[in-house]
Amino acid sequence: MEKSDLLSFSVSTLCRGVDVVELDRLLCTVNCRVESYPRGTLVLLAGSRYDELRLILEGTVSAEMNHPSGKSVVIETIQAPDPIAPAILFAPRRALPVTVTANTDCRLLVLPLETILDLCQRNRRFLINLLSEIGEKLSLFAEKFKLLEFSSLRARIAAYLHGRLENDRYTLPVSKEKLAEFLSTTRPSLSRELSAMAQDGIIHVEGRTIRVIDQGRFKGLLNSL
Repeated sequence: MEKSDLLSFSVSTLCRGVDVVELDRLLCTVNCRVESYPRGTLVLLAGSRYDELRLILEGTVSAEMNHPSGKSVVIETIQAPDPIAPAILFAPRRALPVTVTANTDCRLLVLPLETILDLCQRNRRFLINLLSEIGEKLSLFAEKFKLLEFSSLRARIAAYLHGRLENDRYTLPVSKEKLAEFLSTTRPSLSRELSAMAQDGIIHVEGRTIRVIDQGRFKGLLNSL
């Protein structure tokens, strides 16, 4: 593996706390490879068997669900150095539920299941990181689908902010584009709704910081299923 690829892998969540020298030694003894995909090309097809973990070394990809009507919904945008669908690797059928497409020129590290099991057995920190990554992704997707219970974007925004507020404030840790994706909408729609909520006196928005002004109306949105 090239040094640049090793460094990219070493800063991923799977390798948090794993010494890079130890990681290099481990990778020299297991089966892995690097694949390259030009922008716009298909990386993985929904329904295909997923028995090799892909981790993005460089670039970004989109994971989309395709409906019979032909409409596609972006479930997640994944960027380096994150893994793609780690939980599916351990599912009984290992059938990938999404189609993955390269948003940019990409380089992916491919780790077969046996390699993942070997790394987990030989390095406890890698095992803990993998389980944490799977747990965090499942928690995020559970919240994302729960937000879909709310009929309006305004209510979904309120539900997302609820529980994250500290002293009636919350600073977004991600871009509005990523938040829009999480709320199953577009960035322009999210920006318009945040502006409308501010004009209605419910919140105040300054950069990435959102402050709730009218607690009564804000909490009322949480009941609008």
